[in-house]
Amino acid sequence: MSDRPNSSQEGSAGDRRVPDGIQIPMRRREMMALSAGALASAALYACGAGEGDATRSAAGRGATSAPDCVLTPEQVEGPFYIDFARVRQDIVEDRRGVPLALTVAVVDSNTCKPIRNAAVDVWHCDALGIYSGEPSEGSVGKTYLRGIQLTDGNGQVEFATIYPGQYPGRTTHIHVKVHIGGQRGNGTYSGGHVSHTGQLFTDDRDDAKVFALAPYNRNSAELTPRGEDAIFLNEHGSSSELTLAPAGNNLARDGFTAKVTLGVERV
Repeated sequence: MSDRPNSSQEGSAGDRRVPDGIQIPMRRREMMALSAGALASAALYACGAGEGDATRSAAGRGATSAPDCVLTPEQVEGPFYIDFARVRQDIVEDRRGVPLALTVAVVDSNTCKPIRNAAVDVWHCDALGIYSGEPSEGSVGKTYLRGIQLTDGNGQVEFATIYPGQYPGRTTHIHVKVHIGGQRGNGTYSGGHVSHTGQLFTDDRDDAKVFALAPYNRNSAELTPRGEDAIFLNEHGSSSELTLAPAGNNLARDGFTAKVTLGVERV
């Protein structure tokens, strides 16, 4: 599967469409995935763009000590975004996988101050590379691995999720949007505007450890490292790498903590 578009652009279960809407057979999807990054412009500059170590260090320290006040680059929205709007911290539902405690800090790119009440909207595939809520994925009506959290006074949100799987042509990633100026009510989020669209990336070495475990080892997709992922390479993926650390001694049971800081504009 290449980086797949929204459901409105989906073809039959045996085909995928690239972002320009052209239908392609699945046997070509790996090749198209490598060119997907060229179809979307890599806008903006990183929060520590080109300074991966500095960005990772800032994420570990929290939102208030980010080293640079510049915009985190955007990446292509990618497949299967749903305006789910459900505010919840635990997005796992019935999906099996290595636990992932994800912390996202949102800071003002002009001042480096944490942004309160920004809505961080995440979605990603399960251990076998399948997204929820999509006819072509066989997951109609499912809502797993999707959710929104509003940042606290430190500009941070936390999600309980699992380590994402892979699908052909893409390295491991989590999709993210940051909404500013909306409102929470009755367990949902509405209004405001999108101030950032991007992807969060794991580490190849951690991928190898995770994908040796069940249920990831049942995924037939060939492991794609970051160095072979067009979106990571062409859209400044190093600026939104996750800082990963083991959460305990048993990887399958305890999983990882993951942190990242995103610099966005309020307007």
